This record gives sequence, structure tokens and C-alpha cells, in this order.
Amino acid sequence: MALRVPVSALWPQSQLICVQMENEMARQMDNMRRSADLMNQLQHVLRRETLDAEMAPRSIARRTPSCKVEKDGQHFSATVEVEDFTPEELTVKQVGRKVLLSGKKEKKEESEEGSYSYRYQEFRRELELPEDVNPEELSCSLNNGQLRIEAPRKALPSVPERVVPVKSDISGCIKSGEEQKKQ
Repeated sequence: MALRVPVSALWPQSQLICVQMENEMARQMDNMRRSADLMNQLQHVLRRETLDAEMAPRSIARRTPSCKVEKDGQHFSATVEVEDFTPEELTVKQVGRKVLLSGKKEKKEESEEGSYSYRYQEFRRELELPEDVNPEELSCSLNNGQLRIEAPRKALPSVPERVVPVKSDISGCIKSGEEQKKQ
């Protein structure tokens, strides 16, 4: 006796499982498309910011301000390139014979899309005043992006001039003061 099992008895349930799997796959595909779109937008923003950074002038690039020290007969001066800084962003302090220079600048820029960039610049320099400079008369000025620090040099006391005699013995050798006293 042969048993007959109708094939159609399993069919409605397997069809329901296939429909559920198909819906789940469609939902996952939509999620992947949205993720890919977001990644494309992010890549576009990063590429634009990279190009903007490459096109920025080199003066904006981070660098330490250069300093040129000059000493002539009557003055001492130091010139520091600070073209990116305003007087309000600069500080000059004198501590004894040292001059401490610093500059600090913060800038935040926001784009139309809502992204923003933040730039922070800071530098510090220390100068030692020479011994012959009067630190009480130190002055500084800012002109065309150059901070100039100046001080007059002290006049050195005049030293009287005299001729020092050279003594010698017969052999032509110079004797010290003690050897001459012994003779």
C-alpha cells in the first residue's frame, strides 16, 4: 500500500518564508544604498576640503616666525615676522634681561553646508638682552607684519690709554715682575 502525501501541503508555508526573505533582502539593499550615498557625500566634502587646503596660501601654513637680531654702536634691535597676528594677539614681556614674545590666534569658519573648520596658531620666542643694553628703555612697535623690539646700548666708560713698558734681560727674554725683584 503506497502512501500519497500531497505536495501542495508544504507549498503555502514555503512561499511565505520566501516572501519574508525577499522583503528582508530588499530592506537590506535600501540600507546599503543609503550608506553608499552618505559615503559619497562624505568623500565629496573631504575632497573639497583637501583641495581648499592645497590652494591656501603658504603663509597660512604653520611656521615659526623668523627673528633677526641687530647690534650697532648705539642700539640693539630684534625684528620678528608676525604678519598673521594683530597687536591684540601679541604679548611682549620683559623679565630681567629676557624678553618673552608670544602670539595666539584662533579662527573658526563655518560653511553654508554646516561644516566648519577651526584654526589655532601660537608661537613663543625668548630673547636674551646683551649686558650693555639698558632694559629699562626697551620699546616695541608693530609695522607691516614686523614686530620690532629696540633698546639703546649703554655707553661704555672710557678707559684711559697708557703704554705698558716691556722689560728684558740681556738674553732678550722677558722676565716676570718677581724675577726682576730677585736681581
